[in-house]
Order: sequence, then C-alpha cells, then structure tokens
Amino acid sequence: MVVLRGTWDQGLDYEKTKRLLVEKIKQVRGAKGVRARCALAYTCVLLFQLRNGSRVSEAVDAVKEWVKTKKKEVEVPVRKHRFLELRKMVVPEELREEDRLDCASVLEYIKTANVEMFARRSLGFNTHSLRYARITHLVKKGVSPSLIAKITHHRRLDYVLRYTEQKAADELNREIA
Repeated sequence: MVVLRGTWDQGLDYEKTKRLLVEKIKQVRGAKGVRARCALAYTCVLLFQLRNGSRVSEAVDAVKEWVKTKKKEVEVPVRKHRFLELRKMVVPEELREEDRLDCASVLEYIKTANVEMFARRSLGFNTHSLRYARITHLVKKGVSPSLIAKITHHRRLDYVLRYTEQKAADELNREIA
C-alpha cells in the first residue's frame, strides 16, 4: 500500500481489497454477539462503498436502505451537492439475506464515524481510499473519465481527470524507468 502525498488515496488495489472485505464478511458471518454483528455491518458498508465508488456516508445510507427495502438496488442522497440528488447503489452480490438481517439487528450502531474508525483500526486504511480504488479500477478497465464522474457522482469532471491523469503519469513513469 502506497500513500500518495496530498491525497486521501492509499493506493489500494480494487480486487485485493474486495477479496479482503469478502473474507472478513465470511469470518464474522453467523457469529454471535453485538460486536461481531457490528463488524459484519461495518464491513458490508465498506463493500458497498468499494463496489459503488461512493462516499462512506452514502454507503452507510445504502446499507440502511437495503436493510429496510430488501432491494438489489437502492437510492440514496448524494453528499456534497447543493440540490437533492439521488444515486443508485448496487448491493454487492457477495452479500446474503442473513447478512441483511444481522445488519438490521445493529442498525443504530451503523454510523459514518464508527465505520471510518473500524476501517482504520481493523483493516488499516481510510474509507476514502475505497472510492479511489474503484476509480482506479474503472480507469484500468478503460472507462472514460466522464463516465467515471457520473458513476462516482463527482460534481466536477476535472477532479476525476486530475486524479486519473496523475495515476496514468505515475504508471508511465514506472514503465519508462
């Protein structure tokens, strides 16, 4: 994991991080106790965030909406936008009905600050790196920056362009050297 200066990005690999989160869910799935169910719920939030390239607060809202509605796609308000705008978030296919029920049992503990602290202490990364991991993954798949901005709900395309171009420049520099 490489921390880039002047950014929240810790250089997480999308696939490795996804495997780590899925493995963590499997470890705590079905465990007894509030602490284990909270760990499951927080990890579900992080998987939502990684899968959708969202902000952690949007992922928290998405998990709560998923618990209530049982839908495979949920709509949540976008943060950092002046007008009420909704975004669709897809429920990760790795999550089961039993996970939804366990999350429901600890719904009052699922708060943004709790998830951020869990990610930092238990997994060793900040939550915003998950958003950047998704962006990097989409860039590697050849998705256009304007489409990435729509998916991640960046208000301005130049933020995505600056990040993706810096990543491409760093990669090119590594290959040349």
